[in-house]
Amino acid sequence: MPISDSYDAIVIGGGPNGLLCGAYLAKAGHRVLLLERRHETGGGLNTDEYFGFRLNLHAIYHMMSDIMPAYRDLNLPELGVRYVYPKVGAAFPFRDGSSLVFTSDPAETARSIEAFSREDAAAYTAMWNEFQPFLDQYLVPMTYELPNPAVDQVVEFQETETGARLAEVSELSFVEMLDHYGFTNPRVRMALLSFVAMWGLHLDDPLGYLYPLYLCRMLGAGLVKGGSHRLSSAIYRSFLRDRGTLLDRCEAVRIVTEDGVAVGVETDTGDTFRARAVVSTLNPEQTFLRLLDPDTLPADLRNAAEGWEWEERSLFGLHLGVKGDLRFKADDPRVNDALVTFCGLETDDELREHLERVDAGEQDECEWVHVTVPSHFDATMAPAGHQVVRAEAVVQYTPAWETEGKAFGDACLELIGEFADVGEIVLRRNYTPLDIEAKLTTMRHGSIKHGAYTPLQMGYLRPNDECSRSATPVPGLFVGGASMYPGGMILGAPGYLAAGVVGEFLQTGEGGPT
Repeated sequence: MPISDSYDAIVIGGGPNGLLCGAYLAKAGHRVLLLERRHETGGGLNTDEYFGFRLNLHAIYHMMSDIMPAYRDLNLPELGVRYVYPKVGAAFPFRDGSSLVFTSDPAETARSIEAFSREDAAAYTAMWNEFQPFLDQYLVPMTYELPNPAVDQVVEFQETETGARLAEVSELSFVEMLDHYGFTNPRVRMALLSFVAMWGLHLDDPLGYLYPLYLCRMLGAGLVKGGSHRLSSAIYRSFLRDRGTLLDRCEAVRIVTEDGVAVGVETDTGDTFRARAVVSTLNPEQTFLRLLDPDTLPADLRNAAEGWEWEERSLFGLHLGVKGDLRFKADDPRVNDALVTFCGLETDDELREHLERVDAGEQDECEWVHVTVPSHFDATMAPAGHQVVRAEAVVQYTPAWETEGKAFGDACLELIGEFADVGEIVLRRNYTPLDIEAKLTTMRHGSIKHGAYTPLQMGYLRPNDECSRSATPVPGLFVGGASMYPGGMILGAPGYLAAGVVGEFLQTGEGGPT
């Protein structure tokens, strides 16, 4: 479709949520313009190729994969999306040769835990069984529904026995969750807490409702065959198929308003495009304090944007091309079948102390790393006879990464060498929080989820109580990125939800500010 100066909707940002929002609106017959600052769409669905090695620098574990509505609505398999599902979700090898192995089969996982604690094995079975109705009846459906205020949500939960039980554990911290179910073995507790700690979450935050998702869905996570970018490419093809228009290398510099109503977008090329609706998938600072004149915003909205909290923890990535293989030395051969293998820490006290050192800026050494070998599950990710390796460590954002990245990468490699035999390294790329921020400017301070997951920035309060349902106090302006409910992590949700609200607005004039 030729570029026009007037559209039904303009979507700012061509990451996964911008693509989804644009694809759904285009499929509904609306004239949509998608603006992307970079040379390609996809955002965190990023796969770089070097000499036949495909590196997923950002998103790799897709916890919702074929559950997300877009998988069916946009017929993504027809557009090239194939998922690979390793049966072993996670493994924790220890220095004495023993290991904990978590699989998609809870009984098999319980047997692994039983080698360390019979009581903890029973606790895992009981917890897993209770989590399934939480997920099926509430947590998964709610991911793809607009949020309600906390009080209303609690009232809804109390209508069923399952909901009442979920409400009971929802405000527990992750540590309290394990206490609640009766886990006592230090190694088992460390492993169970790693499913949230690996994403930089704080173990004492009262976000217990997230735990069933991070544990159960992670153990069923998939890898996109050919790399994560295949998913964004499929959504992009859906967008183009339905006559959407893309402008890449084109950055929005101002949301144009007339009489307080959003009516278009000005770009760094000097062009201005008009639309009935503008959707920003950027973070709150970018949307409300840079693209809009903050002095014209309602005071509450301006204060909320100014007070947006970034994640205190980010990720350091070590990406390797290996001639030969990487094989872990654990006694249990299933460790080498794991989607992600955690190395370095052995007890929950060690995990807590490690995270405290990270928060204090003490990260000269690599103490804990999680490793994935995508080519073990998808041979297209590396040349024949080679493997591609991704290792990540939870770190703090600091300008010092400009000079310290190589040394920390060396330390990560040394730690991995304690647990695994690694072939000849023929390719290496260090990927620091500074690199994350430079590549994806919505991830300020390397904030991979576009903002901290805290009780005051989640649920109906993400990004604030006026914008979590996509519409904003500025008529004609909507939000739809990872800083909107329910958050980041390639859920396929914020853009999907925004498209529904914007579509209703375009069709009926309703769905705007409440």
